[in-house]
Amino acid sequence: MLDNLRRWGWDLAVLLVGVVVIAALLQKNHRFFHDDAFISLRYARNLAETGLAQWNPGEWVEGYTSFLHVALSGGLIQLGMAPTAAVFWLNALALLTLLLLSAKSTRTIAPEPEMRLARASAILAVAGSSSLAIWVLGGLEAVIAAAFLAAGLAAILTCLHRPCRSQLALASLAFSGAILTRLDASVFIVGAGVGFFLVMRGSPRQRLISAGTIVGVPAAVAFVQMAVRLQLYEEFFPLTFYAKTSLPFLERVSQGFRYVARALVDVPVVAFSLLVLPLALAAGRVRGATPLIFFPIAFHLTYVVWAGGDHMPAARMLVPLIVPAAWLVLSFSSELSRTAGASLVCAMAVATLTQGTFRPPQLKDPAAFVGEIVGHYIDETWPRGISVALNTAGSTPFYASDGRNFIDMLGLNDPVIAKRRDVPIITRGQNLPGHHKGDGAYVLSRSPNRIIVGPAEGTDVSSAWFLSGAELAQMPEFRRCYKKVVEEIPYSQKIAALGPPKPNPLIFTYYDRTCQ
Repeated sequence: MLDNLRRWGWDLAVLLVGVVVIAALLQKNHRFFHDDAFISLRYARNLAETGLAQWNPGEWVEGYTSFLHVALSGGLIQLGMAPTAAVFWLNALALLTLLLLSAKSTRTIAPEPEMRLARASAILAVAGSSSLAIWVLGGLEAVIAAAFLAAGLAAILTCLHRPCRSQLALASLAFSGAILTRLDASVFIVGAGVGFFLVMRGSPRQRLISAGTIVGVPAAVAFVQMAVRLQLYEEFFPLTFYAKTSLPFLERVSQGFRYVARALVDVPVVAFSLLVLPLALAAGRVRGATPLIFFPIAFHLTYVVWAGGDHMPAARMLVPLIVPAAWLVLSFSSELSRTAGASLVCAMAVATLTQGTFRPPQLKDPAAFVGEIVGHYIDETWPRGISVALNTAGSTPFYASDGRNFIDMLGLNDPVIAKRRDVPIITRGQNLPGHHKGDGAYVLSRSPNRIIVGPAEGTDVSSAWFLSGAELAQMPEFRRCYKKVVEEIPYSQKIAALGPPKPNPLIFTYYDRTCQ
């Protein structure tokens, strides 16, 4: 035991420093929470209260991205935990898992005593990633997906030099968890399978069986989940897929490249990992764990470009790459001289810690901030039993949920809008990824009692942010049957400190249906 303590003492000390670093980043960004997380929380709360994962009672739609996230948070809510606390503690557990995996796998990649400074730098590069801390707080499932993917990759890293059926089973299990967290984790998993096939020792048949296992088991889980989805929702994919990926290919890819370029500033560790391949090729040292880790990173980045990125801060879509990217840089550094290798990994850690230190604190997402104020106001003042059409589908319906149905005018929770084709781009707000869908005629056909056009606080229909509002503005029936209402909502300075600057009292604009 004493020998083990000596052997692991340095890594454990660095891990403790990493915990302090990530705790400081969590404190710095503690006000952040994203509006989209309230969409999943509405499903989770309904699951806890009714046993049904529904957005509106009686409507079977899948507007959430992560089945496992909804199920786990719903379970914690049922046990009495507050919804926002439930998702924080799930993410905090995933964060702890990532830190432990980092400490363990850096020893797998670079076990030599002379590599301990490089190992320490890799661990600190993970702990010092502000994006990781921000999305622990943000309420979505990116950190949980990252933990499952890192666990699967860590398991197969131990199989490079010796047979290890148990590790392949663990990898398959972890990757299956990632699939249940986010279906698009399949891209990373396929990349891991390709990398594993190329670097694993043994005959082609043995390599194919092993790689097929770590890809095939999660694939089977994905197909079972798709079959269940088809039975419940009559869709092959969640509505978020249809709502977010139907832009023309070239426009979507262009957005994706811009997203990745901006995201690399938020995650220097991934930026450093992109330097590894050309450096390794130039040095003729593409071997060991380096290609194994490179392929899943490359596959995932290609997917992010194809998907067009997203509108959320702090490089959310690159969070699953933070730990593998640190491992990739460490793996390549182990092929260099002691000084050159340590310098490369130390530079990555310094860049990451500098970015985390000087990055401004992430405040509460504007839609979540205003939507909560508006949601409470609706819950207190608007009648029960009405239907409300709006674009802020997270916080406002979550806080105003009692006895009211909501129409999501961006389509994340509405199959008609999500699957609309030939969508005209006529407003500036449609350029945001995930915000280009809408259908004014469909919204009007449902005769909502009230409509909130534009942002969470609403705006005049003549300056609509998104497609549904812009189309409503052109419809005679809307002008005839809906009356504009402007109200003021005061809120406390304590609430004001959580979010971006807004007027106080808040100017709330909506349209009230006057036709019977």
